[in-house]
Amino acid sequence: MSFRAALRLALWLGLAMLAGGCAQLPFFGGKAAAEPGQPPPAPPQFRLEVQAPPALRTLLLQHLDLARLQQAAGVEDLTPGEIDRLIGAAAAQARSLLETEGYFNAEVAVRRADDGRLPPLLRMTVEPGPRAHIDRLTFEVQGGLYDEAARGDAAALALERALRDEWALQPGQPFTQAAWDASKNRVLATLRSNGYLAAQWSGTAAQVDAERSTVRLFVVADSGALFRVGEIQIAGLQRHDESAVMATARELVGQAATEMRIRDVQDRILALGLFDSALINVDPASPDPAHAPALLALRELQRQQATLGVGYADNTGLQASLEYTDRSVFGSAWTALTKLQVGQIQSTFNGELISHLRDDGWRTLFAGQLERLSGNDEVRTSWYLRAGSTRDTIRISRLYYAEYASARLDTAGGVNDSDALSANYHWMWRDVDDLRSPTRGSVWSLQGAGGYARGTTTPIGGAAPTEDSGPFVRAYGRVEGYRPLGDSWLGSARLELGQVFVNESLAVPDTLLFRAGGTDSVRGYAYRSLAPKLNGVEVGGTVLATASLQVARPIFADRPEFLWAVFVDAGNAADSWGSMRPAYGYGVGLHWRSPVGPLRIDLAYGQEVRALRLHFGVGVVF
Repeated sequence: MSFRAALRLALWLGLAMLAGGCAQLPFFGGKAAAEPGQPPPAPPQFRLEVQAPPALRTLLLQHLDLARLQQAAGVEDLTPGEIDRLIGAAAAQARSLLETEGYFNAEVAVRRADDGRLPPLLRMTVEPGPRAHIDRLTFEVQGGLYDEAARGDAAALALERALRDEWALQPGQPFTQAAWDASKNRVLATLRSNGYLAAQWSGTAAQVDAERSTVRLFVVADSGALFRVGEIQIAGLQRHDESAVMATARELVGQAATEMRIRDVQDRILALGLFDSALINVDPASPDPAHAPALLALRELQRQQATLGVGYADNTGLQASLEYTDRSVFGSAWTALTKLQVGQIQSTFNGELISHLRDDGWRTLFAGQLERLSGNDEVRTSWYLRAGSTRDTIRISRLYYAEYASARLDTAGGVNDSDALSANYHWMWRDVDDLRSPTRGSVWSLQGAGGYARGTTTPIGGAAPTEDSGPFVRAYGRVEGYRPLGDSWLGSARLELGQVFVNESLAVPDTLLFRAGGTDSVRGYAYRSLAPKLNGVEVGGTVLATASLQVARPIFADRPEFLWAVFVDAGNAADSWGSMRPAYGYGVGLHWRSPVGPLRIDLAYGQEVRALRLHFGVGVVF
């Protein structure tokens, strides 16, 4: 036999043995066969039927010993006497289960029923009676929170009021054990998330009056002391110095150890782009709550990283990107980022060199960008160079930079070439309950720029080009507000205003002008499609105004992260406030408040274009 033939024979024998072995596994060929000589499984010794309202029937069938033993292995070994004892105990067990749902006067009967079939039938009949409701609630708070509220501290008063308002079992509500447990757990979770890390119950009681079907609740929460962050220890640093994060971390020192404040600092440390994870733990057992030690555990990202991506953006269509990051350029405390993105509508190349945090909390940056943007019968080619500094704190972000920008705009009406040298300042103030998916609070954003521009406009058709130069000022502001409206409704609103102050004959770079329309602007219209027209061609406007109102509500009571929404957007860009004519868009949406931020799918009707448009959005734009 040749070597090749022997190899084929060995292969076939191996496959045959493998197939035979697989046939013996329980996930091949259906259920495993019984071992030779073993008897087949014995049939159940009884059948159980529960006659009760559907919700209570489900509860009983899930938790009654009789129901669970009906199909349990080894039930055939139960003696008639043991089954009789289970039947005798079933009524009492059922009444105990019904009491967890607030039925304290339930009548339960269990009897054997002869229907002529085997195995014999056991029938449980349930008359639940009236459901108990909360008659009186006594809710008290002791400890540090009480002391702070007594001194008139606004935050303590608001927290104490929120604890009372959010307590689920209010007078008149039906009593259930699950709601009772959940309400108590929620109070402790709320206290601990607001800095009272040692919160516990001084006492809780639910007094049941079975004859009146009422329950009186007594709860006394001991908040303990308000914990404030003391010394912060850092663990996990390998390549980077502590100064890379300490300027941000020490903002917590002396502050209340609230979950929101800690999460905000963690998020801003991650936003530095140096770490894969950042977790801050404050010691809840500290004997000195006013100076509780904290541990910042870090895990560094790789020094160099390349990322290839393919995706879709509602405003700019399909796109592919290649990104490279060096988090310690030549071993220094500088990060270099470069990104090439090619898309249907927009293609860009970005480069940025930014320092790690300095001791004063600022970072120095140098940046540049090349961009090609097409759409609305125009092509814009632009670039800029920037140098400046940036700083983020818990509430405020600041950025200032000098910029040289150049843009060329090709339209059916002609070509505009312009350049500008400017000084810029951006300021943002955040006061929201959750940066990723806010439901309460507001965000204010202001931008200002001043500089000198020069531009050349060349009309189509051989007309002489016009040139001009001169100073300009650009101002922009945006405010967003979020507020719960009651009964699970959430409201949000946005107002956006901008203006470029410039001589009418001076063409500043199109990147400094305004347009509206798109997912985060006026829904129902294409990206950047709302703008003034010059000789029938859309161009950037010197003034901008947009506004939005939206209400949303959870689709499912037990899944509040999934919401449906209705909204109205309005706005436009124009050459002057006198020529401003708002375009309206309104529609409905499905939103998911995911762990990384909201995902939005909106269907909007644009009144000016009389058409429906589908919009996709991810995250919150501040």
